[in-house]
Amino acid sequence: MRSHRLRAQKLSCGVALCAMAVNAIAAVAAASAQSGSNDDNTKTPIKHVIVIIGENRSFDHLFATYQPVNQLETVLNLLSEGVVNADGTPGPKYSTAAQSQAQNTTIYQISPSGKSPYTTLPAPLAGGGYFHKGLPPFSNVEDASTYENGLPLGDYKYLTTGKVPTAILGEPDIRILYDGKDVSHLPPGPYQLTPGIAYDDYAEDPVHRFYQM
Repeated sequence: MRSHRLRAQKLSCGVALCAMAVNAIAAVAAASAQSGSNDDNTKTPIKHVIVIIGENRSFDHLFATYQPVNQLETVLNLLSEGVVNADGTPGPKYSTAAQSQAQNTTIYQISPSGKSPYTTLPAPLAGGGYFHKGLPPFSNVEDASTYENGLPLGDYKYLTTGKVPTAILGEPDIRILYDGKDVSHLPPGPYQLTPGIAYDDYAEDPVHRFYQM
């Protein structure tokens, strides 16, 4: 008798949960219809894309000059803000992204006073690579795929290439040229890293605000 009552209670709970689920789905559908949303007519169920950028990099590092494919899409980046032009050269609002220096020689301050834009950026140094010797992290694809998980198969080769020339290790990275200026005369704002430095090469410390094309 007791088991019969338990079965009946479970059945009642199951029916109630199903009813709640149906009501929730109906409510979402009704809200979508009332708002005039076109969500149900998308070619895929994707509504949002979240981009995760690796440590010490920024969205503009990878998407500084990205232009949306569809007319109604927008993006907030260096190009849309007018900081750079589509070809990567300084744009009409380049000065709004000036990188500043601050005098803070006594105690650590989160927001030190006396900030002023650099006249030219301190020259980024060439460095990185395996044990900071400028070498690729792996010598062959087999080792790369063994110790690094989750990459597309075609990308493992890039873990065996790219390096920093020994002659410039720890020195100003002479591979960097921007807006007709060499690495020791960079303007005080974001600058393009490629094509002087290839996509799989190691490059400089991450304090400098560079971007790729």
